[in-house]
Amino acid sequence: MVKVLVLGASGYIGNACATAFARSGHEVFGLVRKREKVKILARNETELCDVIIDATSEYNEPVKLVNIILISCNEMSKKRVEAGGSKLTLIYTSGLWVYGGNPFSIKSEQTPLHTDLKLDSWRPECERQILSSPHINGIIIRPGAAYGKSGSLTGIWFKAAVEGKLEGIGNRDIRWAFVHVDDLADSYVQAAERAEIVKGQIFNVVNNSTESMGDILTAIARVTGFKGEIKFREPTTDFEIAMTHIDLFTNRKSQTLLGWHQKKLGFVDGIEIWWNSFKGWNESLESEFIKT
Repeated sequence: MVKVLVLGASGYIGNACATAFARSGHEVFGLVRKREKVKILARNETELCDVIIDATSEYNEPVKLVNIILISCNEMSKKRVEAGGSKLTLIYTSGLWVYGGNPFSIKSEQTPLHTDLKLDSWRPECERQILSSPHINGIIIRPGAAYGKSGSLTGIWFKAAVEGKLEGIGNRDIRWAFVHVDDLADSYVQAAERAEIVKGQIFNVVNNSTESMGDILTAIARVTGFKGEIKFREPTTDFEIAMTHIDLFTNRKSQTLLGWHQKKLGFVDGIEIWWNSFKGWNESLESEFIKT
């Protein structure tokens, strides 16, 4: 059993991670999304924990937040080692938009990064600093677009369909790499349990196949009863530009080194399940995970 601190434990990915670690028999602490409290981990929670999961989703000053977390983890890890303990493990949640390059080439963790997306242009340097730190066991998870439970981004489509405003960004041939949030959470547990072996590594955590925007929105229209025409428009924001980014990925490394495998149905194949889950979660979305 390891002691785990999840930063962003009330968030979509963080809550799933906290639940997965607890289900696997580990002791879990959660820090909710209050930026001013991040520095507290340098004095309190980190001293108790073996693993830190960074599942925050800060886009205002993301580099500043990552630096605060990394500096704090480095300091606490050095104290642990000086006291005869092991290094602290930091598992950082990155993303697949860091790749860029040829949209139709299959990208592995060894593929050079050429991101041209303003939204995630800062991530590669944060990844580099975490992996190069000699004081911690740094591990990077690059997840696909997560679905299931409350829905995350897919929940926006469900809500839009119910409101009669379902539309696509770009065109129907754009392909998305998905991962169910529970499958994603399993990868963090597997990485933490193998930290001494997989430290310094990056993992793409995605389903075995991508899915087209046309199929995605058609499936959503069917289960929600949307009767209008699904129209596509050009992106107008940095986030929408990122949504039109086409990429293909391999998850072979995650399967081989972590023992990770896709367990849940893909988004379109399991659309009835995800729609019912979305409706159930949106009856009571507030969840505060502090300690399990």
